[in-house]
Amino acid sequence: MDLSDIAARLDADERLKLTYRFPVSSGSGAVRYETRTARLLDVAEDADLLYVRHEGEVIWVKVDEAIEVLPDSQA
Repeated sequence: MDLSDIAARLDADERLKLTYRFPVSSGSGAVRYETRTARLLDVAEDADLLYVRHEGEVIWVKVDEAIEVLPDSQA
């Protein structure tokens, strides 16, 4: 995933959405993942992070948890 390209698209005011895997702990101590999609807010190229809003809070997503970035048609 090319974060510099994604950053340039965001700088050009393109609205993007990110589909990503989010780690969720389970009662057994094992980690399971749920798939989420949210509007992409920003990227931190140097830290390999992407930022989205989930349930009113801004959260970061590691680049290795990102699945795809697509245009946000709900703009």
